[in-house]
Amino acid sequence: MASPDFNPASGFTTSPWPQIRNTVLAVLEQARPHTCWALLEADVSNTLARLQHCQQSLRLAVSLHAVVLHALARAAAANPGVLTYRHGRKQITFTEADVATTIDRRILGHRIPALHCFRAAHRKSLAQTNWELRAALHQPPSTSDPAVRTRRRVASLPALLRRAFNAWVRHNPHQVRRLYGTIGLTNLQTPHLHSPFWGLPPTVCTVTVAVGSLTRRPNPNPNPGPAAPLHTLCLAGAADHAVVDGMALARFTADFNRLLSSDHGLDDRFIDETRQLAAADPATRGPRPLPPNTPRSS
Repeated sequence: MASPDFNPASGFTTSPWPQIRNTVLAVLEQARPHTCWALLEADVSNTLARLQHCQQSLRLAVSLHAVVLHALARAAAANPGVLTYRHGRKQITFTEADVATTIDRRILGHRIPALHCFRAAHRKSLAQTNWELRAALHQPPSTSDPAVRTRRRVASLPALLRRAFNAWVRHNPHQVRRLYGTIGLTNLQTPHLHSPFWGLPPTVCTVTVAVGSLTRRPNPNPNPGPAAPLHTLCLAGAADHAVVDGMALARFTADFNRLLSSDHGLDDRFIDETRQLAAADPATRGPRPLPPNTPRSS
């Protein structure tokens, strides 16, 4: 059977370029030029088991994204090299782990990865982090946030002015922190992807971590009898090698992996604090019922 003739006037549709996507383009234009990447698999079997226990006790969803963000902030605060930036002839090391993460949402009719920054995330409990993420997912971006307003204003500029602004931000760590935080986290998980999957992210910050798929690996348990498979989380990281070196990144990664694998923060205090947050904020809690005998707001 002969193939149809090529017709340049068919087989596609056109639509105006969504101006809001210039916020994504800004991140790509500000990406660090001396980036190196690394891959990691974290054994989160214990973390997932404890997370499931917390969800059953609370009758509320507990986000693995929040668990990763909490561990990332704590590891960054303990390894300030990943919060270090070059500013001309000086180095600036931030003392706050402001974690900027992406949330998939529809804005102005277009689905894009919107940014939400968890300021001083290393000083927040896991319950506070999970609740802030829950609120961010259920509420539209706050236009009262100066960073959100700036990113949207820049998206509407002509290309030449937008690129000049992005170049200025890339060389000014204080503006990077104001608009994007001091460390980045992007989430590529989807419920229907269980094969190993990593994504190598661009990075505006000195370090950005990308969460890939959650998959199963054989358990090398030497004990007799069947062994439950390990649940591993695929992670990729991007780092500005002009500022941070391999050994500093290895120490940071070791701390990050330890926190992720040890169900850090998913304890009884997390359950009690989440119940208090849910009772005080029924709008974010949503319609799902809480366990009996849980105090409710008046």
